[in-house]
Order: sequence, then structure tokens, then C-alpha cells
Amino acid sequence: MSAIPLPTPSEPGSQRNQKRRKLAIAGVLALGGVALAMSRIIGAISGDAEENPDKRMSGAGDRSAVSLAVGDCFTSSQHKEVYSAVPVPCSRPHDGEVFATVALTGSSSADDILAKRSYHQCSDRLTDYVMDDWSLPHTMGVNYYYPTREVQQSGNRTAACFTADTDGQTTGSVREQETSLAADQLAFLRLELASARVFKTYPHLGSTAANRVWAAKMAAALDHEADGLNVANWSPGAKPKVTAYVGELRKSAELWRKAVAARSDDSYWARSDDAWPHPSYTYQRDVREALRLASDVPATSFGPPF
Repeated sequence: MSAIPLPTPSEPGSQRNQKRRKLAIAGVLALGGVALAMSRIIGAISGDAEENPDKRMSGAGDRSAVSLAVGDCFTSSQHKEVYSAVPVPCSRPHDGEVFATVALTGSSSADDILAKRSYHQCSDRLTDYVMDDWSLPHTMGVNYYYPTREVQQSGNRTAACFTADTDGQTTGSVREQETSLAADQLAFLRLELASARVFKTYPHLGSTAANRVWAAKMAAALDHEADGLNVANWSPGAKPKVTAYVGELRKSAELWRKAVAARSDDSYWARSDDAWPHPSYTYQRDVREALRLASDVPATSFGPPF
């Protein structure tokens, strides 16, 4: 669980703050291995059979991407700017796997607004399906389909969130059930995910006041995780690694509390710069290795513009 260390800004005052916010907005931040991979396979969905004949699946009737269900794997095709999908068994080569469907809120039907809403809602749901996204290939990213205006007019404002590999088609499912994990693995991942959910509420375009509120919540979440890790039962091999990680989590929480207590806005941003590099991936990776979990730091790339 960590934020990728950012370069120390040399600009004073508001220029430094603007640069800091732009870096955060760009999607550099990641916690709990929740990779905010840039969605490239973004497409509006058409419900017109003549325009998208590939959406038909023998024996299953017409299926367009807006009707994909969680757990569906599919192949996709594109006509102009519109995509269609054919569900296939996950054991066969496929272009994507649906891990969530989300209702798009708000009154806007503009493509750029829907794309942003789809991205953020989808990225927040990945770990509900995968549990441990460190286990995903670095080429696997969060993607989404959202409905065309014509489909929205029919009352459908549902986006389909799916994983896709930039290297091409893949076979097999990325879904991970809790029953496939050992008790200590599950305990660790649950505590990590609890902190990650708080982290993902980061106010990308928020004021300094909003950032202070978030930082206070982040400090509390890190302390909660440290407390949970401290009282859980660990194997002799994992215990010293967990203990070291608990110390790093508490250090991170204290740094965020110092930022919250800063008397001026500039002082807040300066102290938050001290907090971002913690907790270090090194401690998290050591615990994962001891628990026999994936330990390659997940790739993080830029999300859509805000």
C-alpha cells in the first residue's frame, strides 16, 4: 500500500501546489496495488443490430455491450466509434472480462463526462472482483463501455467495467474468490482494501480544506490497518515482516496528521509532500512474499483527464 513517490517540487507557493495537484490528477497515485490503468478501450455502445451484427450470439439472442453481466467474458468489434460485444466462455480467447456494472449518475449525456464517471466508478470496483490486483499482469488494465446517447434515451445509463490486456486476447478468468485464499492472506488483503477504499476518495480537484479532511481520514485508516495487523495471528516467517510494515503504516499516519495540523495552506502542501512516499512498497512487498501473495509492484499509468 503506497503512493508512488513524487519529485520534490522546487516552485514556491501556489505554483508548487498547482503542480502537486496536476500530478495527483494525472492518476499517479495508487494504494493497495489498485492500479488506475488508463482506459483505452472506451467506446459508446450501440443497440442497433444492423450496425453491429457481431453482437448476436447463437442461441442467446441479441447481446450488446450494455447488457453484459458481471463475470461475462467477451470478444469485441468496432464500427466507427461504437463497440459491440459477443459473450464467450472465459476459457476461450477473449478481449475482456466484466468485473462490474455501474449506474451513471447525473443528467449529462456528454461523452467526456460519461467517460470520466465510468472510469472512476469502474476503478473503484476492481478489487471487489479480483481481491488482489497485484496478481494481475502489468499489461492488464481497467476499461469500460458506456452507452450512446440513443441508448441513454431508452433509459439505459449503465456502464460495463472490464479488464483487458494491452498485449491482446487472454484466456481464463481474473476473478478471485475468498475461498481460494489462505486465512492469513485473506486477513491481510481485507485490511489493505479497507485503507484503499479511503485512499480512493482523494479529492482530485478539491480545495486545500477538502484535502485536509481526506488526509485526516487517511491517517485514521492507516492506524486502523496497523491495529488490525498488529493483533492478527501470523506465522513465524511473516511476523517480523508484518511488524515492520505496522511501524511504516504508523509513520505514514503520523505524517498525514502533521499535514492536517499545518497552519497554512502552503504548509499543508509541503507536509503532504513528506507523507506521499509512505508507506513504502518495500514493506508491503516483504509481507506479501512472506504470505505467498503476488509481490511484483503493480503497474500504474495515467487515468483520463479531469
